[in-house]
Amino acid sequence: MCGRYSLYTHKTNPEEFDERFSVIWPEKLDFPPSYNIGPYRDVPVIYSEKDGTPAIRMMQWQLIPSFSKEFKSKYAMFNTRVETIRDKPFWQRQLSSARCIIPFNNFFEWAKVGGEKVPHKFYEPKRSLLAAGGLFSTWEDPAGFPRYSASMITVPANGVVGKIHGRMPFILPQEQEKSWLNNSNRDFQDLQGWIKTYPAENTASATVSREVNNIRNDHAGLIEPLISAE
Repeated sequence: MCGRYSLYTHKTNPEEFDERFSVIWPEKLDFPPSYNIGPYRDVPVIYSEKDGTPAIRMMQWQLIPSFSKEFKSKYAMFNTRVETIRDKPFWQRQLSSARCIIPFNNFFEWAKVGGEKVPHKFYEPKRSLLAAGGLFSTWEDPAGFPRYSASMITVPANGVVGKIHGRMPFILPQEQEKSWLNNSNRDFQDLQGWIKTYPAENTASATVSREVNNIRNDHAGLIEPLISAE
């Protein structure tokens, strides 16, 4: 699973963000640099409008199906395993028609060392901004007011992440990001073939402060490497 990540370059380098995703960050969308993002929080998500225009809006990081009676779920749906997408009709429909990107700078996983949880951050050394492939849903309350939520797709870990955890986010190659958001791509068999594990040679890791363990902690010091995990 992937239960924590960071996103900060939308503020520290907004030009890079806008150019990368061909979307301008809305002035009314207030999301500060965040270094310890956890499930159930509203997070920035990039998707395509019905006319194909890329857009960004806040969505809850915990997908709620449109048919749910309430905007909540008893299941942990902030991650969706690629294996589940292959087997479950609901997720197959989402893959065909409701894909999105969850932008991030790094994600965290934990190793157990002497009974303690030691956090590790994983990132791309040559690119500060990454795109996790995800799925989203639109739920309407009784008054017809829409609420949005999203789930991050996970895949088997590569050799770097696998030293710590067996799963990792599905990270889109940059050249595939626009195609992932393209609403005209609806062939399920074709789409599931896109979902692959990110190359180990493009992945780096480092141990970071145990302050990450507490979701209430959120500052730039959380992503500073302590000891190389290589």
